[in-house]
Amino acid sequence: MIERSRFLFALGASAVAPALLGASNASTALEPLENALVLSGGGARGAYEAGLIGCLAAIAGVSDGIPLRPYDFVCGTSIGALNGFCVATAQYSKLKELWYGISGQHVVKIKSQFAPLTDPQSGLIERAAAAVSVAGLASDERALLQNQPVFDWIVRNVDPATPLVAPLVWAVTNLTLQRPEYFYLRVKNSGQELPERVTQGLKLTLGPHTIVREATPDLLHRALFASAALPLAFDPVQMPGVDGSICSYCDGGVASNSPVGVAHAVAKKADVVLLDPPFEPETSYADAIEIALGVFGTMQRKILEGEMRAVFFQSIGKRSFDRLSPAEIARVTKDQNLMVAFMENVHATDLRYIRPEKTLPVSVGGFNDQVGIGKAYRIGWEDVGRGFQPYGWETFEL
Repeated sequence: MIERSRFLFALGASAVAPALLGASNASTALEPLENALVLSGGGARGAYEAGLIGCLAAIAGVSDGIPLRPYDFVCGTSIGALNGFCVATAQYSKLKELWYGISGQHVVKIKSQFAPLTDPQSGLIERAAAAVSVAGLASDERALLQNQPVFDWIVRNVDPATPLVAPLVWAVTNLTLQRPEYFYLRVKNSGQELPERVTQGLKLTLGPHTIVREATPDLLHRALFASAALPLAFDPVQMPGVDGSICSYCDGGVASNSPVGVAHAVAKKADVVLLDPPFEPETSYADAIEIALGVFGTMQRKILEGEMRAVFFQSIGKRSFDRLSPAEIARVTKDQNLMVAFMENVHATDLRYIRPEKTLPVSVGGFNDQVGIGKAYRIGWEDVGRGFQPYGWETFEL
C-alpha cells in the first residue's frame, strides 16, 4: 500500500490535491471495514437467507446478542433488509421464530375488491366485477394487497430500541423523485464514522448525488417496509423525503435487489446471498402480472450483473494502482485528476456468493405457505456446507 504522504508528494509537482468527486478531500478517506454480508430481496424466499444465517450462527457458536463473525457490516434490500435487521441486532433465535410463525400471521391479504378472484366459490358476476376492478388498477387502485398487515407485522417485530452489534444499510426507491436512497442504522456510541464512511463510499462508487439517510426511530418501520413494497403488490409507502416533503417510496429492488455496491463502498470482502438459482427460463406467462414480474426479474438480474462486474474490475484497477511506485503514479496519472481521486479512495473488494441450486420451493409472495417456507429454510441451512463461491466475471451465471 502506498503511503499517503509519498503519494501526495509524487503528485506535488503538478499541484494535485483533488477532492473526492467534489464531495470530500482525498486525505479524509476512511479505511475500509473487513467483511460485509449482503442479503438480497426475494419475498418469502428470504426464508433461505434465514436458514443460512441460522447455520452460520450455529457453526460460529454465537448466541443471541453476539455479533455474527466475520461480518462487521450488514446490508440488504426488501426481505434482505428485514433479515439484516435481525443479524445486525444479533437476534438469531427470533429470526427463526419469525419465519416459522409468519404463515399464521396472515400478512399477505388481498384488498377486498379483488378477493373474488382468489375464491373459486364466487359467482361469475362477482368474478367478472373483480376482473373489471383489476383492469381499473391503472386509474383507481395502485396495488392488489393491503399494506397495513405487513406494516403492523414489522411494527410488532422491529423494536427501534434494540441495540445493534453491527451497522445496517438498506436500499429503498424514492418513486416521487425516481431515485434510489439508502438508510442506515449504526451501533450505539459509534459516532459519525459510519455515516461518513457510507456516504463517502456510496458517493464514490454509485454517484456524487447518492442519498444516504439515518433511519431515525420515527422513520424506521416505514423505511423497512418501503424497501419491501413491491410495485403492483403494495401501495407506495408515504414518508418524508430529505427536505421534509412527503414522497412515495417502493421496493429497493427497483435499483438494487442485491446491494453489492453498498458493500463495495465500505468493505474489503463481501459475501452475497442470492435467492435465485442460475437462470431457469419460463416456458410461458399466464397473465399480465406474470409478464410484469418477468420483466422486473430481468431488470434485477442485469443490475446485479452490472454491479458485480463493476466491483470486480474496480478492485482489479485498485490493486494494480497500489502496486505502482510514486513515480509511476505521477506518470500515468498526469492530467488525470479525477482518476487519481477515484483510485486513491476506491476500495478493492473480494466478492463471494452463494445461491440455491434450484428454484426454491416457495413463491415470492408465499408468506402463507409454511411448508414451502420450512423447506426453503432447510435448504439455506444445508447450503452453508457448499460454501460461498468466489465471483468471477466469466464464470458467474445470471
